Amino acid sequence: MADRPEPLEELDDYFASATVAHEYAAGIHLRLVELDADDEHSQELLSESAAVVLKEMPRLARELRSLEREWGEQELLDPAQAERTAQALRARWAEVAPELAPLRARQDEIVAELAQLAGRASRG
Repeated sequence: MADRPEPLEELDDYFASATVAHEYAAGIHLRLVELDADDEHSQELLSESAAVVLKEMPRLARELRSLEREWGEQELLDPAQAERTAQALRARWAEVAPELAPLRARQDEIVAELAQLAGRASRG
C-alpha cells in the first residue's frame, strides 16, 4: 500500500486548523454574547470565519478531494495510475495552497480581533 500523497496530508492540516480556528472564534463570540457585547461587526466576523471553513476552503479543495478519491481506488488496483494521480494531486496542490494560506491567515486575524473585542468588553 502506497503512502498517502503529502498534499492530502497538508490539505487535511489546513482543514483541521481552520476548523479549530473557527470553533475558537465561535467560543469568543459566545463570550461576547454573554457580556452583551456582540454587535453586527462581531457577527460579521464570525460569519466570515464560517465562510472560510464551510464555503471557501471546500470550493478550493473540490478537485483535490476528487483526485483523492481516484487515488484511493487506484492505489491497490492500478499503482501506475495511482502515481499519475498523485502527480496531478501535487500539481493541483501547488496551485491551491497559495490560495488557502491567506484564508487561514484571515481566520487568525478574525480570532485576534474577536479576542480584542472580548477583552475590552470584559474590562467594562
